[in-house]
Amino acid sequence: MDIREKNIKVSTVIIFFVPIIIWALFAYFTKLNLSLAFLEGGFFWISLAIVELIVLTCYLYFKEYSPFKPLFVIGGLVLVFCIVNIAGCDMFNDQKAYNQIGEVKQTSFADSILPIDYTQIPVVDEELALKQAEKKLGEERGLGSIVNVGDFTLQQVNDELTFVAPLEHENFFKWFDNGTTPGYITVSATDPDDVELVQEVDGSQIKLRYLNSSYFGDNLLRHIRNSGYTFTGITDMSFELDDNGRPYWTVTTYENTAFWALPEATGVIICDPQTGECTWYSIEDTPEWVDKIQPENFIDDQIDNYGRYEQGFWNSVFGKNGVIIKTPGVLTVYNNGDCYYYTGMTSVGNDDATTGFIMVNTRTKEATYFELAGATEEAAQASAEGMLQEKEYTATLPVPLNVQGIPTYFMTMKDKAGLVKSYAMVNIENYSIVATGNTVAEVQQNYINAMVSNGNDVVVGSEEAYLYHTEGIVTRISSQVTNGNTTYYMIIGDDNTKLYVASSSLSDELAITREGDNVKVSYIDDSNGTVNISDFDNLDFSQVKSEDQVRKDEQVAENGGISENDTNTIIEVNPEDNEAKWNSLTDEEKAKLLENNN
Repeated sequence: MDIREKNIKVSTVIIFFVPIIIWALFAYFTKLNLSLAFLEGGFFWISLAIVELIVLTCYLYFKEYSPFKPLFVIGGLVLVFCIVNIAGCDMFNDQKAYNQIGEVKQTSFADSILPIDYTQIPVVDEELALKQAEKKLGEERGLGSIVNVGDFTLQQVNDELTFVAPLEHENFFKWFDNGTTPGYITVSATDPDDVELVQEVDGSQIKLRYLNSSYFGDNLLRHIRNSGYTFTGITDMSFELDDNGRPYWTVTTYENTAFWALPEATGVIICDPQTGECTWYSIEDTPEWVDKIQPENFIDDQIDNYGRYEQGFWNSVFGKNGVIIKTPGVLTVYNNGDCYYYTGMTSVGNDDATTGFIMVNTRTKEATYFELAGATEEAAQASAEGMLQEKEYTATLPVPLNVQGIPTYFMTMKDKAGLVKSYAMVNIENYSIVATGNTVAEVQQNYINAMVSNGNDVVVGSEEAYLYHTEGIVTRISSQVTNGNTTYYMIIGDDNTKLYVASSSLSDELAITREGDNVKVSYIDDSNGTVNISDFDNLDFSQVKSEDQVRKDEQVAENGGISENDTNTIIEVNPEDNEAKWNSLTDEEKAKLLENNN
């Protein structure tokens, strides 16, 4: 073999290996799943095969051989790729798509949604959580310049709703210089001021190495792929804490159930971001502290298919008989310690009314449908914003609550800067009933009052919620101030099974009430332990009023406030100036002034 022939053979080998090298680099940097059971894997291998066949065709052509066989194979591969894609579409799998979410239980709202516990109502959304977290980072000298806040996961930590996010590298150079980030940050979903930067657990410093913002072998997805999951479907990487506050990545694994379509979760990979240790768990064996196994986008599609394909694919395209669709937005909510995806459902073409709503357990995928005609989330938001339209507040996506047996939307009202300024509750079945308040306790009280004034003066909501009146001695009373608003908590008589709650706006007499006072209250009770006072009277406090004062009070009631007139002069008083002026008078001048006033 002469040198020329040898060089030709070497060149030919190089030409055939170049695409393989390029595709390998592409797979490395994009962290592809290389299994043929998935679209990305199928595309990777088929595209590589087609490129190699094109190279072979060119080689045969220049060698004056017939190139038709490779071209025939290329056409076959393209045809296979198209057939597999089409075979997995909803047109041919409508019933499988409809049934994928599993059995959907039908139940009543009051039986499944626990009565409101306003200490655990999420008043913080992800946007506000990010603002508060970035503010916290800015308070740490030098830290904000090397890291930023990663993606939040809403999780129940020690029975409290909490947003949790890792500290991510600012850029490639910060990763190259530091290698790890010093901890994670938490923001309470119930208190925007409860923000914590956690840099150690049990006395050990946190050094997060495997992150989405890391590079090369430290990149989270690449590390998981290299840990034995190159041919595994991987999605939904969430940052969660175990019961001891130690951080982990929880990554859902899945497989397709209709060729390259209809993905189904199969388990969770739990990856330690400090050591890199990865362990796979089935859905049944996943540790209890993991809140999310089912990816939101999977459930989102499965709810769509459930509402769309009950009567088949073609009905969803043309007739649309019985077709229901999701209302905009899917929320993560908690009920009785479990995590759910929630969304309203409405008939096609019905813009402002729901037919009910659906909740899907984020671990087990157990689905429950609540038949409840009422307002959509968007209609409720518009109703709440209309109550405070002069302030131009915007309402967050509503959360469904059971308030004394009443199906209710709860929203946080935010200003243009994204800060929480107020709260709103809207009746789901009648969104003209709406209330706002500066605290959760206050808006709840105002909402109950609005329900009562709307004609629900005997039974409110479910059959277990009634309006009561009682009189007794206050045996314990305390108050809590939140954002400048005071909420009072008290026990009346010997009944320690009820905690009475009232906002300071309910009555001025609350501020002077002490243990031992005899009080009379009206309240609504649904046997939930905490009861909300709708009317309060301290019987030990009475103010004797003159006829003139009674007349002035009537004027105030008629005019909606204090007004200045012939019998009511409003004088601006400065105690320090008045005292100085009084001390400057002689004894004779003081006596004369007192005589004139009498």
